[in-house]
Amino acid sequence: MTACACGAAAVVQWRRRPTEAELDRIVRAEETRRAAARALGAVLDEDTPAPGADATVPVYACASHALPPGIASQVHEAACAGPGKGGGACGCPLAEPEFPFDPAEEQRPAGLLPPGW
Repeated sequence: MTACACGAAAVVQWRRRPTEAELDRIVRAEETRRAAARALGAVLDEDTPAPGADATVPVYACASHALPPGIASQVHEAACAGPGKGGGACGCPLAEPEFPFDPAEEQRPAGLLPPGW
């Protein structure tokens, strides 16, 4: 199970840009995957770009550290650690949502998510 940075079980997730070190690891992993596929005789679409400026990494949070859904739908900056305990905003500039939020109550697991989810 994925955990929040505080160690509690995660119940929500949002995305942020990778740090330079994370992006280097992502690019190296993709290059390794492509080299292994070529070695096995796979024909790859060379027009598919390697991960770059549009790459994102997941951030997981418990109910105490969750962002509100509208803010969680944004792609956050690499240094974003989310809000402090109690939720709220983070301070990242807002952009277009990566995954627009549609608050359908019937999709919500009872008792796990913070209010508003």
